[in-house]
This record gives sequence, C-alpha cells and structure tokens, in this order.
Amino acid sequence: MLRKILYPKIEMLLNKIASFLHAKGITANQLTFAGLGLNVVVGLVYMAGLLPLGGILLLVAGLGDMLDGPVARVSGKASPSGAFLDSVVDRYSDFLVFGGLAAYFAVTGQIGSFLLVMGTIAGAFVTSYTKARAENFISACSVGVFERPERLILLSIGTCFTGLLGLVLWILCIGTHLTVIQRVLFTRKQLKNTAPDA
Repeated sequence: MLRKILYPKIEMLLNKIASFLHAKGITANQLTFAGLGLNVVVGLVYMAGLLPLGGILLLVAGLGDMLDGPVARVSGKASPSGAFLDSVVDRYSDFLVFGGLAAYFAVTGQIGSFLLVMGTIAGAFVTSYTKARAENFISACSVGVFERPERLILLSIGTCFTGLLGLVLWILCIGTHLTVIQRVLFTRKQLKNTAPDA
C-alpha cells in the first residue's frame, strides 16, 4: 500500500539517482546484494542491543531496496529473473533483521517481545507466500495494509524511538496476519468471480 502511495511521488528522484548509479557502473544485482549485506549488519546491531543505530541502518538499507528496480530499468536489464532474485533476497533480509531483534529479546529475557517478533516473522513470510501462491491463480494479489515497506519503516521507527517499540511490535504482529487474511479473502473473491458457471 505504501509503495503505491509513495513511489509515484518520488519516482522522478529515484530515476535520477538510478541513472547516476548506472553511469558509475553499479548494477541492480549489486544493489540487491549490498542491501542484503547491510541487513546482515542491521541484524547484528539489533542483536547487540544497539536499537536506534539499527533503525537508522534499516532505513538506509530500505533506500537501496527501492533503487535496484529503477537501476535495472534504466540499464535496460529489467527481467523476471532479476525480480525473482530480489524477492528471494528480500526474504533473507527480513529474517536477518527480525531474527537479530528476536535474538536480542531472547538474550535479555524479554519473552513477550520475543514472541511478538516471532509472530511477525511468521506473518511476514506467510504474507509473501500468499501473494506468490495466489498469483498462480489470479493476475495480482498485492492487497493488504502491511507489505514489506510498511513493516520495515514501522520497525525502524520503533527501534529509533524505543519508547514506541512495544506498541510497534504489537502493530507489526497483528498487521502482518491481518494482511494474510486480507489476501486470502481477496483471492477467494477473485476466484469465485472468475469461476465458470455450472
């Protein structure tokens, strides 16, 4: 949802940055893997308990995630295989980030927060799975209030401003599973509407 609202407003800026990066010889795949590497750092920083620093680094990593697609298009190398690779790397990045935070809560004995993060990890992965599975049967399933950009921005806010973290964790956990439900209901409705008459 956030991507649909925000992206058109900053598309021109992203394309300018993408053109600059392409001119410097930077490829979309390099940005994808650089983002993965930075998310490894984010996970380790979270694990070490340096939550505000992790939140800032997470925003930087998110910027790289927004640029790999435009760089691929500017270079004329956008392809389904590149989009597929980006999606796979995103799942690893999500696990590294949320897993690092979960490890911090586990080590410090904050079991409630640990369980909320684990619930969010489950919801985030099933959100991705429902989209991939649904699109075997319908053309698109991008509905839902908590796609990846929303999750990462909220987590960044919660870890930069730790007084909000408890609330953010609840919102993330509930929101990811709400998104799963929205996608299941949307897909069922689409399939019902496209079912041939008996």
